[in-house]
Amino acid sequence: MGALTGTPYEKLLKQIAKLEDDHEDDEAKLARKLGDVVEEVLAAYEEEEIDAEEHDLLMDAIEDADPDGRTFDRFEDDGDEFYDEDMPDAPDIKAGRRKNLDELMATTDDSFVGSFGRDEFEEFRAKMTDEFIQDSDDAVKAGDHQAAVLSDARVFANAEEGVEDVKRQIALESGLNDPEAEPEPEPVQEADDDGGITVDEDGVEWYEDEEGSWWYRDPGEPDWVLYEE
Repeated sequence: MGALTGTPYEKLLKQIAKLEDDHEDDEAKLARKLGDVVEEVLAAYEEEEIDAEEHDLLMDAIEDADPDGRTFDRFEDDGDEFYDEDMPDAPDIKAGRRKNLDELMATTDDSFVGSFGRDEFEEFRAKMTDEFIQDSDDAVKAGDHQAAVLSDARVFANAEEGVEDVKRQIALESGLNDPEAEPEPEPVQEADDDGGITVDEDGVEWYEDEEGSWWYRDPGEPDWVLYEE
């Protein structure tokens, strides 16, 4: 009796389980006893001891235990009204070798499957293009360019100067001569018997001593000056 204590719903549910255990070897008697429980469940519902949901749950338990496979009425319809008349058939599953999920989800052609994302990207790209053109035109009007140019062929000011600065910096850092520096004067060898002194085209006298150092003397100057690179 202690096992049957509780709410009416719990009592009936435990009663069904007990009948199933007690009459496991006698299906005819079990079916008869379960038929009696169906009437008890209906009476409990009419006396408002259980609600419609509990009634249907008890009917589910009775059907699961019934050896004859009978079905009983329900008060609440668990199905979707949309499928009450024409329930679609489940698709046939092709069994066999293991399938790759990416292959199953892939489209069968090269078409784009949706516009979401694509339209947003095109809109964003068009917006950014318009903003760039507007900003560039404003820069032209403000004098930030060397000349007024079209939006699709822009020349920014000081671009050539920047390139030359980069070239000059690379030359200095790599140990090369400055590309814009004046070239070193090359002595013009002229036939002269005055102790190896030569005169270039500017009239500057040049002389190389025994250590290989060059000395020069400007026109009209009495002193020689050591040439340093």
